[in-house]
Amino acid sequence: MKKVSSFFNDVAVISLSGFLLLGCESSTEDMVNRKTQALPAPSESYRNQVFTAEKKITATGGIEHNFSQCAQSPLDTVVAIDYLDPMLDARAASRAKVESAPYIEMTIEGIQAFIEENNITAIEDLLTHFPIHYRTNFSLVEHTRATGESNLEFPRIVVFGADGRFLLNIGTKPDDPMYNKLDVAQLHTDTGQWEFSVFDFDPPSPTLTRNDPSCAECHGTHNARPIWGTNAQWIGVFGDNIARGPQAEALHETHLEKMLSIIEGEGGSPRFEFLKWDDQPLIRGGKRRLANHAFGAELLLSNLAMGSATSLGSYLRLKQHAPEQYQALREELLLAYYLKKGNAFLSESEKAVFEALVSTLDSSIQAFSLPEVHPYQEGHPNFEKVNKPIFLEKISFSYSASIQKDKTLDKLLTGLGVNPAEAFSLATLSTREKPSTHWSMGAGDLYDMLMLQVLDDLRRDNPEVDQILRRRVVEEAIFNCPMTASNISEVVDYKMMHLFYLSGKSRYDVHEVFYPLDVEDIYDRVFMPVAHDLIGYLKSSSSTEI
Repeated sequence: MKKVSSFFNDVAVISLSGFLLLGCESSTEDMVNRKTQALPAPSESYRNQVFTAEKKITATGGIEHNFSQCAQSPLDTVVAIDYLDPMLDARAASRAKVESAPYIEMTIEGIQAFIEENNITAIEDLLTHFPIHYRTNFSLVEHTRATGESNLEFPRIVVFGADGRFLLNIGTKPDDPMYNKLDVAQLHTDTGQWEFSVFDFDPPSPTLTRNDPSCAECHGTHNARPIWGTNAQWIGVFGDNIARGPQAEALHETHLEKMLSIIEGEGGSPRFEFLKWDDQPLIRGGKRRLANHAFGAELLLSNLAMGSATSLGSYLRLKQHAPEQYQALREELLLAYYLKKGNAFLSESEKAVFEALVSTLDSSIQAFSLPEVHPYQEGHPNFEKVNKPIFLEKISFSYSASIQKDKTLDKLLTGLGVNPAEAFSLATLSTREKPSTHWSMGAGDLYDMLMLQVLDDLRRDNPEVDQILRRRVVEEAIFNCPMTASNISEVVDYKMMHLFYLSGKSRYDVHEVFYPLDVEDIYDRVFMPVAHDLIGYLKSSSSTEI
């Protein structure tokens, strides 16, 4: 037997996690057996992660540094909370029912039950019962590509909550044919799948259509996701920067005037009345702040909420589509991520290894591929219908110069069940516009958020990876808060808690007092500091005997 110390040695026959360019008829089975253990269900795994972190959280009240408030440790929530994710713990729901009467659970089934139990017959009556974190986290939409209608006088209300996992699209235009339809989207954290459903308040007793098939054309199928503007390009949304301003969010005077009229109770629709506004005066060219939020920048926070929810769903689907293959290929996914960012190099023979690996997943890739022809192309029968003039004039997707053309990561993800062309293209209609996968949250995108979760998953199973992260000591791992974390493993703890574990009313309570300003800055704060050692490990970790 000849042992290959690293599969990335330039030899004639190279293996990658048991995938051989020549021979080895049972390579897939060998790979799975060598790199996997008994796997819990994705929902159980996620729940255990949250509960494990929950046992370690503290609430110190924070510490001031350079005129900013900081957490004293990675799992310091600053504000005392009982649960990181109240939706995962039945005790939280029981307590909420006692403290809030009548209590409404913000899920599709919860709203359906509330409507039936309280004889709700109108959308505006339902809205008055929404909890505080759904009354404060919202945006107004002047122009919509959804099925309903909206305009400056009667904008739609998009409610994204504290964590982006349950979304609502509320019409305010009385003559809109969809006026009495309440569109909702829910991320199911047991499967990672999004559900798009509709409550119809036209009948005397409201009805619910779950998984409405008409939603798939815009939101997608296997990798369904919300639709929302990328950072600094929230076309049609109040504050979408059509007015010149010093920041990405800038209110035009028409948006400003409409918001002020709504705040003064003269918005023209009773459906605006449930909204809670911040006390800070609105100004032309300025941004709107969310009420009861330590940071408050509305549109940036909308992207962070929807982005963290979307990437969590992608991660949970990645783990469940082909769980053994996913667990065996975590190192390869992370290396492909470095390749995409342009910070890893492969020789021609090493590239051949990846190509061989991708070819073994071709059947899955074909199953999840999108149509080659899209109605966004001029000449298609639906071109005029789909591409409204306002969007033709204004939509342009910018790509960072640092984004590389290497498609290995996309191919691996697609073969494992998460097609970025659908899953990450939040600013486009799924089969009607050209995909744009680099949807931005400001300092990061959905690739960054997904690969953070893959790295966290790997380090919890692999002490050697965690040691690489712990050995990399940095003085200011957390922006402007040197005391919060001292090494990269602690930075991962911090970001995982704030992005993926802390949710619902608990996230609202924490953000009312403390907000982690750099939470979406993942590649520069996590992956770059450990690039040399981690890339070396990733290249050597798939050694095998031949």
